[in-house]
Amino acid sequence: MIALDKKVEWQQPLVTIPEQNWDVVIIGAGPAGAIAAVHLAAADHRVLLLDKEHFPREKICGDGLLPDAMRCLDYAGIGKRVRQCGHLMHTATIVKLPSSTIDVPGTYLTLKRCLLDTMAAQRAVEAGAVFAHGRVDRIFVRADESVSFAIRGNNKKYTARIGIIATGANVRLLKEMGWFVPRKPSAVALRGYVRSSFDLDHLVVAYVKSLAPGYGWIFPLGNREYNIGCGLSLRGAPNSSKNLRKFFDDFINEFPLARELMQSGTIIRPLRAAALRSDFEGVYPFVKGPLITVGETIGTTLPFLSEGTGKAMETGQLAAEIVHMALISGDITKLKEYPERLTNDFKPRYQGYRTAESWIAKPWLSDFVFGRIQKSKYLGEVLSGIMAETYNPRELFSVNGIVKSFWK
Repeated sequence: MIALDKKVEWQQPLVTIPEQNWDVVIIGAGPAGAIAAVHLAAADHRVLLLDKEHFPREKICGDGLLPDAMRCLDYAGIGKRVRQCGHLMHTATIVKLPSSTIDVPGTYLTLKRCLLDTMAAQRAVEAGAVFAHGRVDRIFVRADESVSFAIRGNNKKYTARIGIIATGANVRLLKEMGWFVPRKPSAVALRGYVRSSFDLDHLVVAYVKSLAPGYGWIFPLGNREYNIGCGLSLRGAPNSSKNLRKFFDDFINEFPLARELMQSGTIIRPLRAAALRSDFEGVYPFVKGPLITVGETIGTTLPFLSEGTGKAMETGQLAAEIVHMALISGDITKLKEYPERLTNDFKPRYQGYRTAESWIAKPWLSDFVFGRIQKSKYLGEVLSGIMAETYNPRELFSVNGIVKSFWK
């Protein structure tokens, strides 16, 4: 495993890599980009994976891994490593203040993103990719439909048959290329790390009035360390102009468990904020010529759960499959299968999560739903299935679902 207290030798300075034409250059080594690199390199393609940061690097995230993420990590060959390093729990507690508490059984893992992303990038190198540090300032589509890259502080020419853009919520490159980008992100989140004598060993998600339609969380990381934060949807949020730190303070003040954790602990990493793009509210279209976009760049974070890591990896895995077919066939138009697959296989799943988010945003409706979940074994099973992605949220957040709860 990589020692995280020093710069990793397997991330090379791009200036040391000679000019050459790659099969694929991937910009961004987060979960989507790294997973795409793993699969393409394993298929014997020449892959250059780039990131503007030196790894390991911090990433603003809740650090929770749901079953979709673990499936991708298993398929990429690092699921076992992640489980060995992560903190395993079997319960998620959902709290709706002032009085509703629901325990949701399942398999939940937490692992800091600085470690997860390092492990994924390292796996890409093991598979044969070259991982380099370099900041891409511009991307050019050439007359022969290959792509080239302008690298800050580096005059060498790097070209590729196909480029994959996996820059997360940072869509600067795509704006400069004329891609359509929504004016603002879908949500914002703020989190910090706390070390505390407090004893808690289950995920906690809390819906409090001041955060509606957002929520707060406390995720144990093991060794008395916790990820604590809050997220706020910007879609129709009446208080979205409020300071995010003020929302965090309100969460601490309103939620007794969070207040107790903070009073008994010490912040060991400063609070940091980040933008989120969800529900495919990212750049569009998803493919332009030899360029393909993945992960949060296209808005793959789920509404309601705000789970983004697994979905980002799923799109990276799908993109690798389609890019591989385009490369071996020599037919770049095969990349058009990617948006078709996203539309058919991914987008329908998001509709239920969007509905769930809109219901939770209405206090009277969310109070009613939580009351029904507490009284209905059927809805409890559905909620557990939503967390595991075996149930569509529409099974719960619908008139039909609520009616079923009275007799099932």
